[in-house]
Amino acid sequence: MRRKFLQNWLIHFSLLIAIVGCTNPNLPLLRQPLNLANVHSFVEQQEERLGEDKNNLDAAFELARGRLFLGENERAEGALRVAVQGSPLNAEYLELLGKVLYASERYADAIKEWNAALQVDPDRLSIYLNLGLGYEQIREYGKAVVSLDQALQRDVNYVEAYFHMARIQIKRQNYESSLEAVENLLVLEPSNKDAQLLRLRIFVAQGNYYPASVLATELLAQDPQWVEVLREQLRLFYLQQRPDDALERIKELARLGKLEPEDQLIYALLLSNQGSQATANQVLEDLLRRDPTNVEALLGRAQLSLQVGEYQLALELVENALEIQNQRADLYYLRASLLFQRRDYLRGDIALARALELDDRPLPYQLLNARRKLMRGELQQVEQIIEKLKQQDATNIYLLTLQADLLVTQGRYDQAEALLRQALVVRATFSLRFSLARVLYLQRQYSRALSYTEDLLKDFPIHWESVYLQAMTLLKLDQTDQALKLSEDFLVREESQGLAHRLVADIKRYRGQEQAAQEILVRGLERYPRQFYLIEALSASYLVTRQYKEAKVILENALKADSPFQSVFLDRLATVYRQLNDQVAYQRTLRQFQQLNDPISIQQSLSVPPLFQLLSPEPLESLIKTSFVQRN
Repeated sequence: MRRKFLQNWLIHFSLLIAIVGCTNPNLPLLRQPLNLANVHSFVEQQEERLGEDKNNLDAAFELARGRLFLGENERAEGALRVAVQGSPLNAEYLELLGKVLYASERYADAIKEWNAALQVDPDRLSIYLNLGLGYEQIREYGKAVVSLDQALQRDVNYVEAYFHMARIQIKRQNYESSLEAVENLLVLEPSNKDAQLLRLRIFVAQGNYYPASVLATELLAQDPQWVEVLREQLRLFYLQQRPDDALERIKELARLGKLEPEDQLIYALLLSNQGSQATANQVLEDLLRRDPTNVEALLGRAQLSLQVGEYQLALELVENALEIQNQRADLYYLRASLLFQRRDYLRGDIALARALELDDRPLPYQLLNARRKLMRGELQQVEQIIEKLKQQDATNIYLLTLQADLLVTQGRYDQAEALLRQALVVRATFSLRFSLARVLYLQRQYSRALSYTEDLLKDFPIHWESVYLQAMTLLKLDQTDQALKLSEDFLVREESQGLAHRLVADIKRYRGQEQAAQEILVRGLERYPRQFYLIEALSASYLVTRQYKEAKVILENALKADSPFQSVFLDRLATVYRQLNDQVAYQRTLRQFQQLNDPISIQQSLSVPPLFQLLSPEPLESLIKTSFVQRN
């Protein structure tokens, strides 16, 4: 009797489960896995089912699943809308609709459907994962992390959530959190190749080259032909400045038939560094011939242009890249850097603002923004930014350089030198060495400053800021001939944007050669008509030689535009009008001068020579190099 009762109870319980399974739309169902071999027949079967019964919601759902697998997104959406209309509270249907919209790159619509699915079934883990991917696409990285974290709170063993969490944290440059996610994933799946590769990429992105090298060697010991690791090791060798090893990796990838455009970019840069400029350009031209929209190849050409001083061409190439991909923050950042180098601050500020609007997290963007504020004398804001950035990465070399520059601006040279020397113990970068040379110059330690600038020019012979600093140092050491020769070589180059003309003219004026200086300055203004440092020097020279009519023309034109020398130009123009006996113009200009004249603002604008108003002492080609070599 007991056995019969138990059998009847089991039968009733089984029927109850079957009924609930048919009536509850959100219980997981086992769906047939799709592949290339079965998908076409699967789609035909679902079409037949739907043809027999147009209200068969499950057939409509399955048909949409097959269409999505085939990439027929519009037809998949049409079938799925039928299913959702018939069962609007079915989380599985809503989730698949979100996937179809995601595949159609309608990310906001996909997120809307997934959020609706969560309202129906808040414990459906895959929806949190999909939401994370959707938010990633619209650059809402914070929301993406929250969604993935919610999935992991519900299932601490959710491997896919850990993987995507690590990826997105890399994009946020939150490397510690990214590494933590990967480590958790590897505890669950120690042999997960995707996680091992991601761990390697995190080390490279962090600049932790030693652990990256060790890990790459270990992974290649497991699989000597692991192409992704070989490619990552190639990037690593390039960043470590190990050209021979990098070339070996390129040969290995070529032998395997796996040489990609990004590998050829690095190959071109290696050739350029070895002096094979023409061959490097040819490699990049071939890439652009095959794919004119290859943004990284355009950036490679921009870097090669900078190496030979073709700043205008580099700017045009970056702007061409922006026409192709106008949502990339790093391209706006590069454009801003190039415009600032050309002293086009208005357009540079606009480009920097756009970069920060698209992505305000990267440290280089925030540092460049802080340097602009430093140039404008907003010292308190710069201090606040530095304190905030210290929380992200207190040992960052470029942040330490910015701190030193702030100390220099405040006249605290001893503290700036101490900070730079501490940083140099950790990593002797170009920017740190340059900053230290500058501090030594300001402390009047000219011989020591000269030793640093000589080393800098060995590394980057055409780095104008180093040339300028060395020339100024030579002048202080009464080595005028050497300073003149060094400066004259840059009269025909773009790097100085006219400041080489100013430097050469100043040297000639020191020697009493006013006429020769004026010729140099006029040639400079023909190329750089808005270079106010040239106008300032030329107007001063005209006053010395009593060429008042010539001074009147250039000063009146200069005052039509904003410049840091407005007070100086008004003062000189008043002197010119008095010498020309134009009393009306003299009195009008004198009143303007008196209204504008502010000794504090004049001191701020004139006490800092152009060299020390530079945004970054780092060579611009290195900024472009790291933009695409380190970009994930």
